[in-house]
Amino acid sequence: MLLLSRYLKTSKLVIVICLFLFKNIYSQNLIQNGSFENYTNPIDCAAGGFDNNGVGIPVPHVLDNWYNFNSPDYFNSVCNAGGYSMPNSWFGYSQAKNGLAFVGFCGYAEIGNENKEYLYQQLSTPLVNGKIYQLSFYVTLADASNGAIKNIGAYFCSNLPNLTSFSYINVTPQIVNQSGFITDTLNWVQIQGLYNAVGGEQYVIIGNFNSNSNTDTVKVNTNSTNTTAYPRFSYYYIDDITLIDQSTVGVNELNKQASFEVYPNPNNGAMQLNYSITRKSEFILTDITGRIFNTYSLDEAQRSIVVNEHELNSGIYFYSVKQNNVVLKQDKIVIIK
Repeated sequence: MLLLSRYLKTSKLVIVICLFLFKNIYSQNLIQNGSFENYTNPIDCAAGGFDNNGVGIPVPHVLDNWYNFNSPDYFNSVCNAGGYSMPNSWFGYSQAKNGLAFVGFCGYAEIGNENKEYLYQQLSTPLVNGKIYQLSFYVTLADASNGAIKNIGAYFCSNLPNLTSFSYINVTPQIVNQSGFITDTLNWVQIQGLYNAVGGEQYVIIGNFNSNSNTDTVKVNTNSTNTTAYPRFSYYYIDDITLIDQSTVGVNELNKQASFEVYPNPNNGAMQLNYSITRKSEFILTDITGRIFNTYSLDEAQRSIVVNEHELNSGIYFYSVKQNNVVLKQDKIVIIK
């Protein structure tokens, strides 16, 4: 009996270890320091910034793995006094989404130039052609803002674009916010999307890639102290950034339990999804940039749903099926009219 008890305990330990390894295999975050917890002293809590211009020559790099354009700010709880402490700072009050630190950036300022702030990172390994990656990050509007925007996104590239001070990066991001104006100053709002890699992309940049004239804004918090300096000013905190390779062991195992078929394909916007799943999932229809057009709930008790997207123009679109934020399948749909 004692021998059997030891055997069962050993078996349970092996199972736990295997589950732990399995989870980490299919959910490994390709973003380094995605919650901004790792930093190198000294931190100048009065000056903020990724690089502390007020401390030493050469200028020390503070925030590990991250770099910036136009000087976004670093907030950390170790700054128990000064403008860049957390949760209280010059920009208001906010708890971190994860851990004890976050970054703040200006997404829009209604002034005479196009000054927008960005953070970027060089990935540890370049993205692989044909692989699907899911990027996710969380933002919340700072109390000091008197305006809100919706044009926040992420851009993957092989080489950094030309960066000119007091300007904006004029590129088309592959991941863009789909939830409208982000006005919440209390809760963190998730921005996420899927990216089908071309191959060789080794940088990810996050911010607002639109000019002022092409940035949609809405007035909020008319009591903001920035109303005089900036007729409209949108400052956001960002935290908990993840980039997950969807073509992993875990996804392949889940795929064995599911099947999906869109019929007919090509079609004119009217189609049927036949499927077999073991848990509730989502059918998400996007364009080639990752912009979401519609999301359908899939019930494991059903076997098919009718999808009507007559307003879509002729072209190539993508669908993905997600279960607990894991992509079970992604494929293209051709619409011809």
